Amino acid sequence: MGFTIFPKAAKAKAAAQRAQDLALEPVDRVTHRPNTESAQASALAPIGTEIEVSEDGGLGPSLENAALMFAHGNPNAATAALVHALDTPERKQTLSWMCLFDLYARAGDRVSFDDLALKFVVEFERSAPAWDEMTSRPATPAKTAAANATGKARVLLRGTLADPTLPPIALLLETSKQKNSTMQRMDVDINELNGVDDTCGVLVAGALAAIRRRGVFASFRGLDAAINRLSVPLQPMVRENKGQWYLVLELLQWSGYHEKFEDRAVDFAVTFEISPPSWESITVQQRSILADAAKSESSVDIGSAADRVIWSGELKGPTDPCLKSIAPSSATTNPVVIDMKNVARVDFVCGGALSNAFNRLMANAIDVRVVGASPIIQALMQLTGSPAALFVKA
Repeated sequence: MGFTIFPKAAKAKAAAQRAQDLALEPVDRVTHRPNTESAQASALAPIGTEIEVSEDGGLGPSLENAALMFAHGNPNAATAALVHALDTPERKQTLSWMCLFDLYARAGDRVSFDDLALKFVVEFERSAPAWDEMTSRPATPAKTAAANATGKARVLLRGTLADPTLPPIALLLETSKQKNSTMQRMDVDINELNGVDDTCGVLVAGALAAIRRRGVFASFRGLDAAINRLSVPLQPMVRENKGQWYLVLELLQWSGYHEKFEDRAVDFAVTFEISPPSWESITVQQRSILADAAKSESSVDIGSAADRVIWSGELKGPTDPCLKSIAPSSATTNPVVIDMKNVARVDFVCGGALSNAFNRLMANAIDVRVVGASPIIQALMQLTGSPAALFVKA
């Protein structure tokens, strides 16, 4: 295969072999043509957003088989595997039950769903998921790798910037040059920005200044902390980090701290013996947006719907378009929040590729949150190497 599964390579390899032993469609095939029954089941994909299915332990063998069968477009075989699981010690694993609820809901089998609900109450002595909860879903948009709010750009600046061709810098520069644009809002995340070289500092500061003068409504995550952090190495009479000086002065413009700006501007003039940028007040509307962003900064765990990467339909193969939306260079927020409530199915190959992509994000210190994944899709994702902790309630 064209990818490597990090956390559970051996288990995933065994699962792939088991799928072949069961005479399923080969796991290394990219194109899948689900039968009519599978397509009908996919159309009923539930959102499952209010059901807690995350588990710390590994998946049982029947649940692994069910996840593989569903991934290969065989929901009936997946259902049979889960029915069998409830006659084994796997009945103690909540995720097995939730996946079976999921499959009954997809098939429109209300009788079996209600019968399972009664057994669930007896087994766990708590309420079972409701039929309406498992089958209701919002209108499904056309398949898209990422859906963002119209006219709202997002930029994530993190680490030490030393490459002026980085996508976030390119986006800032492009936005700063737009005229009569319908884009009137930009979100800039600098919560993990540690420094800039002279070239990147001048480019970012200049772009932000142009955006500010155009009256764009911008919000910043981590603005005050970034100003303090970036200011530490800037010492009067030490002619170093000129680009970072420019960036700090521009961020102070956005922050509205006039006195701090004037103090820094004097230090800049003395150090480099050139005139500093002039103070330019932001508009009342811009100040309001910044204030609102500061108030809500403490509640950014899973973000708003507009901040999420949204996937829908069936995700297939190692090159599905959804993968481009979660490349580290494409990240515009931290954490990256992925909304899968409109995903009908993920095949085994794509599941492995997605798990690898999640691991690459986390290796770059970018957290991942997956919301809305139905239980059977979550089981497949866990099987291919995605940690259960990534899946959260919407």
